Formats: sequence, C-alpha cells, structure tokens
Amino acid sequence: MAVTPTAALVQTLNGIQFGFILFMIASGLTVILGILDVLNLAHGELFSIGAYTAIGVFGFIIGVVGPPGGGVVGTAVFVLAVLAAVLVTAAILLPVGTLFEAVFLRQIYDRDQVYQLVLTFALLLILLDVKKFIWGDSSIRTDAVYSAINTIPTSELVGLNYPTYNVFVILVGSVVVVGLFWFFERTKTGRIIRATAIDREMATAIGVSTDRVFTLVFALGAFLAGFAGAMAVPPTSATLEMGTNPLVLSFVVIVIGGLGSLRGAFVGALLVGVIRSWMITLYPPGEIAAPFAIMALILLVKPEGLFGTWGETA
Repeated sequence: MAVTPTAALVQTLNGIQFGFILFMIASGLTVILGILDVLNLAHGELFSIGAYTAIGVFGFIIGVVGPPGGGVVGTAVFVLAVLAAVLVTAAILLPVGTLFEAVFLRQIYDRDQVYQLVLTFALLLILLDVKKFIWGDSSIRTDAVYSAINTIPTSELVGLNYPTYNVFVILVGSVVVVGLFWFFERTKTGRIIRATAIDREMATAIGVSTDRVFTLVFALGAFLAGFAGAMAVPPTSATLEMGTNPLVLSFVVIVIGGLGSLRGAFVGALLVGVIRSWMITLYPPGEIAAPFAIMALILLVKPEGLFGTWGETA
C-alpha cells in the first residue's frame, strides 16, 4: 500500500497526539507503581471519570454562553471550556485519590500484592457503578462541542492543514511532560519523592513523612489519569468501557519503558502511539497486536525495559 508523504506526516502526527494522551495516563500509573509499588487496576476508570466530568463541564458552559462558533472567539471559548474541564477534574480526582490512598491503600502496603490488586479492582467496580448511577449506561457526547472542533480553523504545519485540536493536545502534552520532569528533577518535593522511590527506609530515617509522599503521589496519579480523559474526550464520546483500552495500553507502555520509569513512559507512549497510528493505515487488523509485539521484542533484548526502574533513571 503506497503512502504519500502527506499521509505519512498525518499518521505520524496522529500517533504523537495519541502518544501524549497515553503518556498522561501512563505517567500517573508509573509514578504510583514506582513509589507505592502498587499496580492500580482502577486507573482506567479514573481516566473515564475525567472524560465524563469534562463532558459535563462542556455542556454546562455551552448552556451558559452558547455553542462556540468558528473564528478566534469560538476557538478561545472552546479552549477556556477545556481548561475549565481540567480544573473541575482536578477538584474531583485529587480528593478522590487522597481519600482512597489514606483510607484503603495505606492499610495494605505490607500485605501481599494480591490484596492490592483486589482492592484496586474493587475501586474499579465502584467507579463503574458510580458512572452508571450519575450518567447512565448510554454513551455521552456533547454535539455542540464536537461541532465546534470541526469549525475551528485548521493549523498549517509544514504545508499541511492539520486539526487544531490535535495540535492543542500535542502542545498541552508537551507542557505536561516538561512540567513533570521539572517537578521531579528540580523541586524539593519532587526530589523527596524520588528519594523515597530509591530507598524508602532511608527517607523515613531522615525525617521524610512517607505517608504524605504516598498520598501526594496517588492523588497526582489520579489527577493525571483524569486530565488525560478530559483532553481525550472532546472529539469522541464518553462510554462506560472507555477506560479499558487506555489502561491496557498504559501497561504496555510502562513495561516497554521500564516499570516505574517516567522517562520510559514517555518514550514508550510515543512509540506505541505512532505504531498504532501507522498500523491503522497499513494493516488495521494489526492495530491491537502491534504494541504487544513491540513489547515482546523489547523484553527479549532488555527484560527490564528501555530505562529500567524509577528513581535513579526517572
């Protein structure tokens, strides 16, 4: 199948855009795994809660100010709606993450990991029922928001007209990447978190409150998952099962990059995103299998993943 240079660029950009969404999900998952040593099975549901919350915020804003139209004003209204959705998502998921870690997870850190898996799976089921109770069983899409995306002028990239919202996601994702690395590398809190990841007992011995670190990390991970959902949902629909596929792909990402490695999550997310995008064009039936095949090949060469464990190799 012949692919034109324009089509190749579009598929690559689509892959990068999806890769940034994946990184936002996987970064939260890998930070929780790297610090708390907990594999959070409910992470995908936190992603979908963010998506549903964003849809609700979009609907409210449209009801107040009316559907955003085309042009600069319409684009500005839409961007403000997205930012409002992110703020509301943070206001919901940061306390949810804090509460769940402090009340439930903290009690079982010294138990076998089977207990952690059962507990996070229970949270998954609870969040699924919460979604059904609040939003029902049907998929939800704010048609006015979807239409607004199509009225926003496209962006010209190296002679290519490309959807502006996709460019927006790439830019926001880039800010998230830089922000996370700056936080963990340059701030006192970030360094304390890394120190806790490297040697929990030593961190406790020098006066670090590991309970506070764990709560902060889980709350941050929950927010990142919801943030990704808020960014991913505008061009699509919010559905009950929408958290499953991102969760599975996030596991693939963190295995490729190295369990708990933030740098590995970034590289793995872009790799999976671009490969998935190209497979949709070249061989659609292989879209699902390709990321797993890449994961298997990498593990054959580097069983610890591309960047090893988190902390020293963040």
